[in-house]
Amino acid sequence: MARPQQDPRARLTVADVTVLGGTFAGVAAAVRLARVGHTVVLVPGRDDWAAALRAELGPTLDFPAPWRDLFKKSGRPAAGALGLHGLELVADPDPPTDRGQRWYADRDALGAAHADAWRSFVDAADATWQALRPLGVEAEITAATGSDAALTRAGLHPRRSLADVARTLPHPTLAARVTALATDRGLDPRAAPAWLISRLAVERTFGRWRLLDAAGAARPASELVDVLRDRIADRGVALADAAPADPSPARAVVDARDPGVAWRRPRPLRREGTFFDQLRRRPLVSDPAAPGLFLASASSAAGAEPWAQLLSGALAAYAAHAHLTGEDIRPTNKALAR
Repeated sequence: MARPQQDPRARLTVADVTVLGGTFAGVAAAVRLARVGHTVVLVPGRDDWAAALRAELGPTLDFPAPWRDLFKKSGRPAAGALGLHGLELVADPDPPTDRGQRWYADRDALGAAHADAWRSFVDAADATWQALRPLGVEAEITAATGSDAALTRAGLHPRRSLADVARTLPHPTLAARVTALATDRGLDPRAAPAWLISRLAVERTFGRWRLLDAAGAARPASELVDVLRDRIADRGVALADAAPADPSPARAVVDARDPGVAWRRPRPLRREGTFFDQLRRRPLVSDPAAPGLFLASASSAAGAEPWAQLLSGALAAYAAHAHLTGEDIRPTNKALAR
């Protein structure tokens, strides 16, 4: 059962860090920074920010590792935090995501040849996921890692779209799984970079997860938002209705409001405007020209999914903490590798 909420506005003080935006990235940055000792004010920017977060979560979670990491690095680990709400996070076996189980399901539905084709396709998608991890997922993109040459060496393509790779698959059901990576997010598959097939590898590697209550009944993933609100209160993050007219008292600002940067289909015969160009134009976590300002949102390079926003918020928290203290708290392990 959820604990009674205390109003953190009562603790509003001059902050080390002001976080703008009640997004997943904003909440992640706020509670992480508060956990390492900073005074943090979160300015959600809208009264219904919690409802907006709930609307972004579906019935299941595709990638629980960023959630577990967030709770671990901001206080009570996920199992304990969920337990306070009578919830448990468990693997959801239907439909199957495991490599072998998926092959058998596809063989029964489509035939062995098509099952083999899909298995090989997702195997290749895993290499794409590994290539993307240092590109705004687990580390900031740099001039070196974000160059055309580096991105090409990593196996990415400057113009190939999800629609292009979907056409290489031998069955319309398989092609539809690829284009759904765009359409399920409101994107045009022709305007979405092919490297978003990495999401298929994420799902297969980490599985799909769902919340169960104490009676074993399925609960929507949106109930995680209540757990996040508890964490905000536990960490003493103050909520403010509006950003101060002069944010200078804050020694760092994390802007987690989404600027709405969208992928666009590269134009034929134009050297500029490739997916590589668009990736580099995504908001940078930090910019030497704006010291003390850090950006993390659904438009960041990691992506728009809630788990991706949590990772973008983590990068902003690491950068803000380093700016304020000179200390590097970025993890050195490979917690998200598998």
